[in-house]
Amino acid sequence: MGRTKSIRVLQMNSMKIWGGGEVHVLLLCRHLMSLGDDVVLVCRSGSAIDQKAREDHIPVFNLPLKGAIDIKSAWAIANYCKENSIGIIHAHNGRDYWLASLAKFFYPRVKIVITRHILSPLKDSILHRWLYKKIDQVIAVSHIVGNRISVFPPEKITVIHNGIDIDKFSEAETGTLRRELNLPAATKIVGMVGRVHPSKGHETFLQSIPEILSKHPNTVFVVVGGGEYISQLKEMNRDVHFLGKRSDIPEVMKDLDVFVMASQNEPFGLVTVEAMAAGTPVVATNTGGTAEIILDDKSGLLIPPETPAKLSEAVAKILNDGKLATKLKEGGIERAKQYNINNMVVNTRKIYHDILYQAIVD
Repeated sequence: MGRTKSIRVLQMNSMKIWGGGEVHVLLLCRHLMSLGDDVVLVCRSGSAIDQKAREDHIPVFNLPLKGAIDIKSAWAIANYCKENSIGIIHAHNGRDYWLASLAKFFYPRVKIVITRHILSPLKDSILHRWLYKKIDQVIAVSHIVGNRISVFPPEKITVIHNGIDIDKFSEAETGTLRRELNLPAATKIVGMVGRVHPSKGHETFLQSIPEILSKHPNTVFVVVGGGEYISQLKEMNRDVHFLGKRSDIPEVMKDLDVFVMASQNEPFGLVTVEAMAAGTPVVATNTGGTAEIILDDKSGLLIPPETPAKLSEAVAKILNDGKLATKLKEGGIERAKQYNINNMVVNTRKIYHDILYQAIVD
């Protein structure tokens, strides 16, 4: 795609917590701005994405965004778009779809793009159909997510996989975890990275550990990420290093000998791509978007969800077979290139331009 005119777009994310969807929004804002687009992020004051956006010098517009029918916030968004010649509102979760559509009700000239980041199907009531008619284009982060939003006509749905800064992970320094945990070079590190939640499969991971240790006793296990569920997991296995939230994820990934993605059902799995880009062999459940990312026995090993025995077997297989580990590392690095942030941004900008151009034609 050739260079196109700059776009004025308002990105919307009302989440308070930090997760894969918020990483996506921040990366999208940052890279759109680098291409000369005018971007503003509307979010809640004091939220995780608000703080990180300000650190990245991304323009922020704070509103309460209290719920799906927050008329005052929708009115404020509509006025902001009108006063600042915003052509597109890009909303990123269910509450925001409603707020964006209400804003369009108040300011009909603005176009609405939504990204569906989760697997839950959309409701199909009279009110919801009103909402969907206001939306100009839908982005699904994986094909399985796209299949779950059939309430929209196919021509309105485009699959654009999430992307990451590949170089940030491939060029990360090694040794951070080993120094921190005081581990010799011969010790293997197996870990999970990401939000700690029952749906992410941490319990399955902990249940797999005894069998892994029986075959590879010189192995340590880490869990990186935050969440209230951690206290319960600590009771299950006190030998695991729970490292909490961290800002050095590329360096963490670089030090893992095996990365585990044990989710019961993952819409995409951005963290899986991060691990592959870092050159870390991956064991992942063959569900959701992760099954689209991993090519079994080529860029990772796929296992059924909630099967500790299969998980321990796959991890032990990699730890025991240097040639397999090297093959998965090289295959993962190559596969991760398909999920480069530049591809995601170019494809997203094409959608923006297509609907803006169509508006001029109409």
